[in-house]
Amino acid sequence: MASEGKGLYPIGDVEKKTGLSARQIRYYESMGLISPARTSGGQRRYTDGDILRLIRIKQMKDSGFDLKSIKEKIQIFERNLQELSVDDISSERAVLSSLFPVSNRAVLMKLLEKK
Repeated sequence: MASEGKGLYPIGDVEKKTGLSARQIRYYESMGLISPARTSGGQRRYTDGDILRLIRIKQMKDSGFDLKSIKEKIQIFERNLQELSVDDISSERAVLSSLFPVSNRAVLMKLLEKK
């Protein structure tokens, strides 16, 4: 099934892009690790950000992390991201760091350009 709308994907596309089963994806949603949008008919639609997060979760699972640890790391990362002010991001005080590896060179370059 092709994606419907730019950056919104049905679960079948997400399975192909991440290598995860629909069951795993729905389980990660039930754990609060992702929160896909829903259509008016209740079907899940995943963003590029959801897909990246799922890939990171899979990488961390493959590295031996359990889901509780992964959820904690995601929460810490998001809290730290929310605490950054615009001044921190635009000043020399900003330091690029992440709990997740950036495996996509284009994503890394965009992050570096924001500095």
